[in-house]
Amino acid sequence: MVVLEPTVAFGHGPPPASPYQIISNIRGWDLLKQVRDGDHTPLNGLVNFYPRFRPLQYALTLTQALAAKLGLGHMACLVFMDPYMCKYTSGHVCHEKRKQFAISPDQVTYKVVDVAGHRLYCVLCDVQHKKAIAQTWNGPGVGISIRQAEYLLQNIDSLQEVPFPPGGSPPAPTWTPETSAHDKLRERLVELLRHGAIDASQIRCQPRDVFLYPTGMAAVFGAKNILEAYRPGMTNVQLGFVFHTVQELLEEDSRGGWKFLGKVDAQGLDAMEAWLEDEAAHGRGVAFTLVEFPGNPLVESTDLARLKKMSEKYGFVLIVDDTVGSFSNVDVLAQSDMVLTSLTKSFSGRADVLGGSVVLNPLSAHYAELSRRFAAQHHNQLFALDAETLLANSRDYFERTRRLNDNARAMADFLHRSMTDLPDSPVTKVWYPPLLASKTHYDAYLRRSTPELPQPGYGCLLTVQFEDAALAKTFYDRCGFYPSPHLGGHVTIMIAYNMFMFGRDKAEEQRARQLDATEESVRISAGLEDTQDLLDTLQDALDETIRVKKATTKALLGQDA
Repeated sequence: MVVLEPTVAFGHGPPPASPYQIISNIRGWDLLKQVRDGDHTPLNGLVNFYPRFRPLQYALTLTQALAAKLGLGHMACLVFMDPYMCKYTSGHVCHEKRKQFAISPDQVTYKVVDVAGHRLYCVLCDVQHKKAIAQTWNGPGVGISIRQAEYLLQNIDSLQEVPFPPGGSPPAPTWTPETSAHDKLRERLVELLRHGAIDASQIRCQPRDVFLYPTGMAAVFGAKNILEAYRPGMTNVQLGFVFHTVQELLEEDSRGGWKFLGKVDAQGLDAMEAWLEDEAAHGRGVAFTLVEFPGNPLVESTDLARLKKMSEKYGFVLIVDDTVGSFSNVDVLAQSDMVLTSLTKSFSGRADVLGGSVVLNPLSAHYAELSRRFAAQHHNQLFALDAETLLANSRDYFERTRRLNDNARAMADFLHRSMTDLPDSPVTKVWYPPLLASKTHYDAYLRRSTPELPQPGYGCLLTVQFEDAALAKTFYDRCGFYPSPHLGGHVTIMIAYNMFMFGRDKAEEQRARQLDATEESVRISAGLEDTQDLLDTLQDALDETIRVKKATTKALLGQDA
């Protein structure tokens, strides 16, 4: 019996060691809860982490070096290539969502520099106010990547400050150059969208319809901004659970308003249609609806065909995020106006690079206008070495997909069986597409069998629910998977996702609970390890959880006596 354990110290990523690694060993339910509640002290010693959450490695060194070169070394600094981030930050730092950390826009300093042909927009504030600008890096996802920061640091002596008078317009951007890797990456994505298609005649996209971004969140941010200009003053709709940072961005930054419709089942779509009808009767419209297929963290799948018909009737743009299902498993382009994907996850699979994409559907009624707008407004922010890494990592995509599908299915089935096979099992439900009533909706978009992937499956993500939060904590603290944000990596990881993402606000926690996203659960993303080792690790964690459950029950019975 092999019970897995993280093989590195706290704050470090799994092998192979790399400054680009985005998985980290941040073990402990209580530590995660402490961070959730606002104390980020435990994260100060992190070496590896998800780099969109905060500047790390070379990106952190670059921000410090730029501040020092500007004579502002005492200030916190963030670095972007997009001049819009100056305006965005000014509105962001004083937003009510900043709560006690909000500051006046005039407490932020903006500087512009050129380094090695890259124009950089520096956002600076006193260190005591760094939490006011932190979400500027986290939410839009357009901060400098670790590889790009490494390159810029090597050329830091070429730095020249560019005049930027206070209150004036930022100097024009230079962006970052594209290479053949960008062209090949677009071709690769088109190839994957066509591969095993349910109906090849419905997949008409070309490389020109693919738009690349430095992160999945940057793809959301970029698409949102373009669509709000296309359908101004209209509401942005979130259907079901999506990655929580996406929800935070939409809730805070939707210019025409944000609507959250939590249920994705037939009842939920009924409610959505009734709301759309009422909005239309009052002369109001929807800019776009974003839905994940399947969702995160409960991996529920909606009826995409019905949703597409609703989008056509009411005129909104339908965005389907297929990150959790993954290109290789699900074919959703024909049922959307655009497909949005975090390439960081299963597509890359090495947890050492970030990227995102938007693919327009040429058969969409919105295609002509969206194609024109994206071509005019999209600018490359995906650094060349990141594009090269994404492309190289995708070469064994199908092989990894088979492994991820098999390992996730084996773990989900094992945990599901434990509810009946193990006396005193603490497990009450396993959320994985084939174990849910919405399986029929997922199955409707499974890709066809091909030699590269004979049996498309249900992806790498599952969530296991326990009887109570104390037992979920016991399982989490015992289980030997890497405890970290991320999914679709080369190692199996877990996170107390619902506790961490929904628990900091009591109203949101209650709303999530009503939609079955409860604190007493753990989200697991399968990796590439030996399947039996994963099951042995789960068994070990379950054994300890059952032991604690029995001891607690015995103690309670003793008190009653």
